[in-house]
Amino acid sequence: MIELHEMMMQILNLFMGSDAPNSWLACLIPDTASQYRQLVAMSSNGFDDSTMLMDVSKLEELMAETRAVLSSSDFAHIMEISLRRVVDGLVEDISMQMGGSPHSGFPLAKLLPRVAQSSPSLLEEPSNNKFIHRIKSLPEVELFFTLLYANTVQVS
Repeated sequence: MIELHEMMMQILNLFMGSDAPNSWLACLIPDTASQYRQLVAMSSNGFDDSTMLMDVSKLEELMAETRAVLSSSDFAHIMEISLRRVVDGLVEDISMQMGGSPHSGFPLAKLLPRVAQSSPSLLEEPSNNKFIHRIKSLPEVELFFTLLYANTVQVS
């Protein structure tokens, strides 16, 4: 289990330490509002609902603000802490499923299916997701969002 944890942490470190800073950002948010509109159009199967397509200038502003938060060093720190907490929890869950302690040894052939079976639990409904609850309980995460929302300008 310790080797599994170390392997997952190596993968996480590769993800976080990619050559291009914030290279993962493109996975979360398109570069432009026009790309977003294209994605909406493709996913709507030809259904044209103009109410779904926001004013481009407002959308560009929202995307720029979101990108600024997501590309900040503070958010990168929070994301790293959060992902490490998820890896810790995932390894704990797999260890418990296998009926051992974190120091127990298991053949890789038995661990890989357990890792694959655990994947859906990472994507459960947020209100029921134990990994999200673990992340939300981190003091650093609470402080980050408190400061973020305290500095948010209210628009009416």
